[in-house]
Amino acid sequence: MTKRNNIIWKVIKTVCWVIFFLYCMKTLDLIVSYSYSLYNPADAKDLYNGLDLSQLYFSNKLHYSLTVLVIIIISALKALVFYFATTLFKILNFVKPFSRDISRIITKITYYTFAIGIVSGIVEIFVNRLSANGYNFSPIESLWGDGDAYLFMSAILFVIALIFKKGIELQSENELTV
Repeated sequence: MTKRNNIIWKVIKTVCWVIFFLYCMKTLDLIVSYSYSLYNPADAKDLYNGLDLSQLYFSNKLHYSLTVLVIIIISALKALVFYFATTLFKILNFVKPFSRDISRIITKITYYTFAIGIVSGIVEIFVNRLSANGYNFSPIESLWGDGDAYLFMSAILFVIALIFKKGIELQSENELTV
C-alpha cells in the first residue's frame, strides 16, 4: 500500500473504532435511562439527549417500553456492525484478500445491517400507528429513520459477500493448480 492509502486506511479504522465506542455508549445510556425511568417517571421527560417520551409513558407503559426497547436494539445492532467492521480491518490481508474469515465477517455485517433495516421499518409502522393516536415522535425519528439506507447497504454487502465467496473458490483453485 502507498503511504497515502496507508494513512487513509488508519483513519478509517480509527473512525470505525470511535463510532463503535459511541454506539456502545449510546446503547448503555439508553438502557440506564430507561431503567431509571421505570422507577422515576419524571426521567421519561429527558430519556436521551432531550428525548421526551413522558406522554407515552403515562398513557401506555407497554408502548413506552416497546419503543425504548426497539431504540436500544437498533443502537446495539449498529454497534455490532461497527464492531465487525473493526474486526474486518484487523484480519484483512491484502496479499490474499479472499479468506473464509473475511467472508464470514462480511456475511455477519450483511445480516446485521439487514436486521437494522427490518427493525427500523417495523418501528416506523408502529410509530405511525401511535402518531395517528396523537403521540408526537418527530424528535426521535432520527433514531430509526435510516432503515432504508441500512436495507440498501445490506443488499450491496450481500453482493460483496457473494463476490468474496467466489473469490475464495477461485483462490483455492489457483492454489491447487500451482
